[in-house]
Amino acid sequence: MNLLIYGAGGLAKEIYDIVLRSTPKKYKEIIFIDDFVEEAPFYLSQTIHFDSIKKGFPDTNSIEGIVGVGEPSYRELLATKFDEAGIRLATIIDKTALVSQTAQIEEGSIICEYSTIHANVHIGRGCLIQPYCDVGHDIEFGNYSVMSSNCAPGGSSIFGKRVYMGMNSTSKEKIVIGDDAIIGMGAAVFRDVDPGATVVGNPARVTKGNSDHKVF
Repeated sequence: MNLLIYGAGGLAKEIYDIVLRSTPKKYKEIIFIDDFVEEAPFYLSQTIHFDSIKKGFPDTNSIEGIVGVGEPSYRELLATKFDEAGIRLATIIDKTALVSQTAQIEEGSIICEYSTIHANVHIGRGCLIQPYCDVGHDIEFGNYSVMSSNCAPGGSSIFGKRVYMGMNSTSKEKIVIGDDAIIGMGAAVFRDVDPGATVVGNPARVTKGNSDHKVF
């Protein structure tokens, strides 16, 4: 089996390291995809263009894909490209992560080092949980959402699709965060957040919308 990481930035390199550390014998090759530069050696491996996959790997059963970018809308876009090419999404969980046996983690998701996923949590498709997050019990985390380092969402909450939680942010238990919402770095959320809203501060307040569905 081979792994294709779609992206060639800092996050992609972190994913490469997680895979080597946690499942060193699972993949024969780990290759990066970058459509914006020439194919070349890169970070102990190489980059190729997405269009080169069929040439290098004519049997899609021999490869899995993972999205290595942190923008929620791009995570969805690139995962869809893998789907359309018939490439199965991998699920990456660092060996230091603590994951309840009752948690459900969908394909394409990444759980980074030292994060904790508590009882009855559902992590949707293509999500990214970065290091040192503490994901409270019974949380629903929607597809392609991103939780940056050191986040601590309260239990029994519902997060929509493509939600972004900035570093060191937290949220009260039993609240609802709408699709495409952005929670700023260090924010403390005490009430529901409407779809497409951006909130910052403690207590978190709405600052602007997210009509273009972009974080960065």
